Amino acid sequence: MTAEALPILSSQQQLLERLLHLFRLDHELVLLSGPKGAGKSTLAGLLAQQSTGLTPVVLDARLITSQTAFREALLEQWFAGAVFDADDTLLDSMTRLLPAAPGRRLLVVDNAQWLTDPQLQELAELGQGLPAELRPFMALLGLPSWAGGVRGLLRSYPELPVVELEVPELSEQDKRQLCLHSGVEPAASLLARLHYPGDLATSMESSMRPSQYRQWLENKSVKILLTGLILLGLTAVVSLLLGRQEPAPEVAQPFQAESLPEAPGQPLTLAPEVPATPTESGAEPLVSDWPLEPLPDEPRVDTQVAASPDDSGKERVIIEDEVVSRLLRRDGEPQAERPAANDTRAAPMPTSPTPTSPAALKQKPAAHYTLQLMASRDQNALNQLVSRHRLSPAWVYSRTLNGQPWYVLVHGDFATAEQARRAIGGLPGELRAAKPWPKPFGQVQKEAGP
Repeated sequence: MTAEALPILSSQQQLLERLLHLFRLDHELVLLSGPKGAGKSTLAGLLAQQSTGLTPVVLDARLITSQTAFREALLEQWFAGAVFDADDTLLDSMTRLLPAAPGRRLLVVDNAQWLTDPQLQELAELGQGLPAELRPFMALLGLPSWAGGVRGLLRSYPELPVVELEVPELSEQDKRQLCLHSGVEPAASLLARLHYPGDLATSMESSMRPSQYRQWLENKSVKILLTGLILLGLTAVVSLLLGRQEPAPEVAQPFQAESLPEAPGQPLTLAPEVPATPTESGAEPLVSDWPLEPLPDEPRVDTQVAASPDDSGKERVIIEDEVVSRLLRRDGEPQAERPAANDTRAAPMPTSPTPTSPAALKQKPAAHYTLQLMASRDQNALNQLVSRHRLSPAWVYSRTLNGQPWYVLVHGDFATAEQARRAIGGLPGELRAAKPWPKPFGQVQKEAGP
């Protein structure tokens, strides 16, 4: 609603007089807040019209797109034809231009909630930095929620007095005057909903009768317009449907039989197979003699459970006499020997490569252990093994098993069974293949007899 469309209401006139009075009292900055439809834009126009002796400028903050556009809009209206640099601040430009065109000026900013913080800061610096007789009067009109935020921003400018005002609601006289001017019956229900001038337009739109719509539709120009829009829409729909029509499928061509290739002029012949020629006399025969099988690297080992009570749970290794003899006669490569890992508490090892007398077994502690290497019916074969592998100490004692004499080869003196097991790793490979095992000297002494 503009000032020409509506008469000046009494509440609006009172607010205008109050604003002009504040300007005469040198209050440079006024914040005027009100809800949407309160008539703030109307007040901005009336304020610019009734301000005498001032150069007014009315800006709509919604139309200001940048800081440069904000400066240009102010300076071009306040200093017509003046040359200025829009990159300079308002305070610098005003300080340079005011001596050539002195006078008080008025700035009214409608929809001030669209102003940015840098723009508000420049206005505050303008009201605080210029001399008192040259400072412009500024009225910023915005929403109530915006006014609270601006108040906090302007606290950093204590020398700039700020006055806050609110647009008052319509009086009962203003409500009736507004309804009569708009041609609306001032019913009690309508007057109860009116608080600001903009509320009347909202009420009129919601209370529009269906007959008014029918009257509007019966207008000839409206009918022509609606008919044209309907035809245009139908044409667009038909064009869309025709454009999406699928093309007709292609007709398949009739089948064309291909002719068979002509027969060759000459008959086909098959070459006879050439028999394989026998191998020549000097060729290598396909079958060769089976190579002689060498002796095994390790002897075949049979195990038997010991017959004596002390041998329960133990195994005795028995090697056939023939195998032992063949092992002794085999020309094998010498193998590196590693000393047996005997305990320091064991008896001193003799240097003789021959077996120690079996009588020495009676002197060994019964709780100590020795390693039983193997058993055989050939005592000489066991003695040769002792000499060949330089086993020391070693003993060969005899015992009777299943009514037949047997000779048993034992080696080493160890304080515990664990030491005896570790010593197995230091034996030659041939002896390890016989699966030696720890045996208490007490059991050996029983088997050897008196």
